[in-house]
Amino acid sequence: MRRWTYIAVAVLLCASCGTQQKYAYLKDAPRNEEMPIENNYSSLVFPGDLLYLYVSSNMPESVIPFNEETNMGKAVEKTEIKGYRVNQEGKIHFPILGEVQAAGLTRDDLARYIETRLKEQKLVKDPVVTAKLMNFHVSVIGEVTQPRVLFSDGNRLTIFEAIAQCGDITMYGMRDMVTVMRFHGDSVRVDTLDLTSKSTLDSPCYYLQQGDIVYVEPTRKKKREAYRNENWPKYISTGASAIQLAYLIYYKYALDPKTRRN
Repeated sequence: MRRWTYIAVAVLLCASCGTQQKYAYLKDAPRNEEMPIENNYSSLVFPGDLLYLYVSSNMPESVIPFNEETNMGKAVEKTEIKGYRVNQEGKIHFPILGEVQAAGLTRDDLARYIETRLKEQKLVKDPVVTAKLMNFHVSVIGEVTQPRVLFSDGNRLTIFEAIAQCGDITMYGMRDMVTVMRFHGDSVRVDTLDLTSKSTLDSPCYYLQQGDIVYVEPTRKKKREAYRNENWPKYISTGASAIQLAYLIYYKYALDPKTRRN
């Protein structure tokens, strides 16, 4: 009897460990030591981006024409800031400089390029340009506590930060089947991440980019439950029709006096 008790306890412990491993993030990552992240954060500019570009200088009067799109210097709300929209050709229209190629550059590179142009044309003696992305957002859907669109002022968001801001993955979500859809112009790339593995840290989707869509796939159990719930009204309707048909047949051949006489 005691032997069977030990076996039962061992089985329960194994099941508990398996459950913990199922819900654990980065379960194979080494602890208490540094790990390099191969994929660095990218701040590339893409068509459709809305850029905040602000030029500062020791001579404030000289930069006023370049800050009209950001309305700096005026008492305005953030929602009133216009910014510079990158068109489909990857360009923005910057005051006095005209069209400037933005797509394909990092935001820092774009800022340095504008600084150089302002100096070369002797428009501003000592320009310092700040470049930020105003419309950075990602969408998180599927089996998370609060599916929603996330906006970030910092323009830097990891897959774990996005999941955390949505209240974490539910117990019905597959942590090893998280899909990231990334759009580039007319094309889309779809990657699948295993958040229980350290391989996520080396994925190009570890740092999310503007417009990414994160989808957490439900477990098979959740899919079965959803299928049953979705089709339950059909089952009721079909069952009611079958009962009605059976009653009509019974009435016709068992209760109808005319039928019985024949």
